[in-house]
Amino acid sequence: MKPISPQKPIWISHRGFCEKAVENTREAFQSAVDMGFTALETDLRITKDRHIVLAHDPTLSRLAGDRRNIFDLTRQELEMFRLSNGEKILFLDQFLSAFGECSWTFDIKPEKGEQTIRALGEWAEKNGMKQQIIRQAKFLTWCATHETMVHRMFPGAHFYARKPECQRAGLAVFLGMPWLGGIRPGRTYALPPALGPRPLFTKSIVDRYHRRNALVIAFLPPTEDQARKAMDAGCDEILTNGKIIQGVPGFFSVLDRP
Repeated sequence: MKPISPQKPIWISHRGFCEKAVENTREAFQSAVDMGFTALETDLRITKDRHIVLAHDPTLSRLAGDRRNIFDLTRQELEMFRLSNGEKILFLDQFLSAFGECSWTFDIKPEKGEQTIRALGEWAEKNGMKQQIIRQAKFLTWCATHETMVHRMFPGAHFYARKPECQRAGLAVFLGMPWLGGIRPGRTYALPPALGPRPLFTKSIVDRYHRRNALVIAFLPPTEDQARKAMDAGCDEILTNGKIIQGVPGFFSVLDRP
């Protein structure tokens, strides 16, 4: 199992803090680090010329008004884009250079996922980054084949459970039958704030995962109250669009981010 930080829970900034910055940009991640985050979540995609770029969507339609697929554009073409406030699109090598002291959550998007994983492995090998990525990164993949590829290239890498796993485990835990959930020791399962009207950020729910030696990440609590409930329930990690609330006054969430 991946060691848990003495500072529990681990607060993870979802695409950086975007109150005054565009998601997945240097400015967004720097804002998160400035307020105390040591863990950053981002999305990996491949360009036409096999560079890895940080982008959630398959196109830049939402952020830059361009509908072309990112995998049809080169790094040089992407570097020409300017987002709001003049921000630039960020590439993985730039991200790791700027935020190398943090831990990283890499969401490998499924479109061209195999190419992304191969490019990541080759880049890490060429730049002597393989062991650092194994130590500091945690991966989310969208199919079992992609997880197998990552594990082959980064032996010992740690993963989040995929959505179907989380749904199966969550339902079993909710019904009080966690042994039916296929919960795997050392795996991290996402838990939303509620299932319909029933809250899920409770100690009894989280303890059912812990008794099976699994970890729990609170998935995007939308309010300060929900974030505090996740803390009180004993969640191991909290993925948030807002600020850290423990010891930091004035927490607020950035609601309704795509």
